[in-house]
Amino acid sequence: MPAFVSVRGLRKKFGEAWAVDQVSFDIDEGKLLVLLGPSGCGKTTTLRCIGGLEHPDEGQIVIDGLEVTNAGTGRYLQPEARGMGMVAQSYAIWPHMSVRENVAFPLRMRKENSDVIQERVRDALKFVRLGGLEDRNATDLSGGQQQRVALARAIVARPKVILFDEPLSNLDAKLREQMRYLIRGIQKEIGITAVYVTHDQAEAMGLGDELIVMNSGRIEQRGSARSLYCEPTTRFVAEFIGIANILQGRIAEPLSDGATIGVRLGEDGTGPIIHCLLGGYGGNGDVTVLARPEWIGVVPDASAAAGDSVPGTVVNSQYLGERTELIVRTALGDLRVTADSANEYAEGMDVRLAFDANRCIALPGRAMGQAE
Repeated sequence: MPAFVSVRGLRKKFGEAWAVDQVSFDIDEGKLLVLLGPSGCGKTTTLRCIGGLEHPDEGQIVIDGLEVTNAGTGRYLQPEARGMGMVAQSYAIWPHMSVRENVAFPLRMRKENSDVIQERVRDALKFVRLGGLEDRNATDLSGGQQQRVALARAIVARPKVILFDEPLSNLDAKLREQMRYLIRGIQKEIGITAVYVTHDQAEAMGLGDELIVMNSGRIEQRGSARSLYCEPTTRFVAEFIGIANILQGRIAEPLSDGATIGVRLGEDGTGPIIHCLLGGYGGNGDVTVLARPEWIGVVPDASAAAGDSVPGTVVNSQYLGERTELIVRTALGDLRVTADSANEYAEGMDVRLAFDANRCIALPGRAMGQAE
């Protein structure tokens, strides 16, 4: 079955720089794809090309079997002819209109029957939990409610695809979390295909069926939230998704069980030996080890004998309720670790850090570098 949205060889240049450079991906119908990355990585430009708000210099875009953009042939459909809805960072609420009038606006522009408009507006407001506020002035609502008005307006015309351009960035942390669950729930319930742009990793991981991490206009890695977090293929992804302790080392022991390998830590390969999963690498030489904070256990006794471990001293301790986050100074540098909050860890306390051989990953230095 062909993809519902297909982007091929997309390139867009601003001045002398390629904002988007050879980007290709497919989206299956009913799925939510997140484009994730730092400012300037090309994610918003990619979204705008899909929506018809930017003309790419190269590439092709097909939506539900309809070619909407082909830079090679000059084909370009106007945004309103692409069957899309959009929720932007700014609420873009009409200040002189009521909630009902704001949501109904796309249908009125299409000259829909008044009974159809009334029914669809009612359904859309019910989806976003704004029933009963139809006659309120839209700008009298809270920021979260205004964003829900914008979401209702995007779905009321029943578009083929909804584009989200960092829609939650103007909301506080609690509202962002609430809206994240609301957006995901609505998207799954109505089964609409969506492309969502954000720089917020928690937002991306919570929303996306799949994520694409972008860097310098190119795709760095694509996959599920779990695969990007647990199996990053580049250092950029490892450090952008979640918190990463990055350690240098050298292969010290051959494969023992077909999955793990011994790595002697340290820039010069003279430190302690730990065991790690292989990140698609079975040779010898220098490697880079990725160890997430929760992949490192904390033993509150630096003198305790333990395999795959290093001694250290707590230099910062933050109790966060369900967990305690520590910075532990070791001969390998300062490491961030997550400890059981049942124990107290005072600054200056000597501990031992135990690396989980079933979770830490060893990759060659070149594989952990940024994509070329």
